Amino acid sequence: MKRFISRRMPDAQAQRQDFETRQCSTQTFNVVHNSPEVAILSVDQKSIIQSTHESKLFDNWTLHLVGIHKMVDGKWSWNGLSKEMGPDGEFIIWEYYGDSASGTTAKPIYGTGKWKGVKGERKSQIITAGKPIVPATAQFCQKQVGWIELPK
Repeated sequence: MKRFISRRMPDAQAQRQDFETRQCSTQTFNVVHNSPEVAILSVDQKSIIQSTHESKLFDNWTLHLVGIHKMVDGKWSWNGLSKEMGPDGEFIIWEYYGDSASGTTAKPIYGTGKWKGVKGERKSQIITAGKPIVPATAQFCQKQVGWIELPK
């Protein structure tokens, strides 16, 4: 009996896109503990996203984020999840993590519609922040740079 060699067909080319956005947000904090040595708080954030890239990818998307931030001996770290929705109602769930030394990184873990199976990564950096208008809140804008890949 002849033995057949199985050859894997190349995967369909994924569609990769770079993006850059400005995200302006307000956060509300629920403080669990706050001392000079340790702080623990939950974050509830709402945002609007504006594309600053020629592709206009993610322009006029909205965001709802929940997370946990902690400070130990002056060093902050954070993690959480966000749901980011386009004007058409389709959305991507991103998981984020970071710290005061390296900044924030986020990766998509779920998408609906054309975003189903999305992969990617983005980095965020705060570009401006204002004096909190209400106690236990923050208002700021950040620049986000990243890439996504959609299965073909």
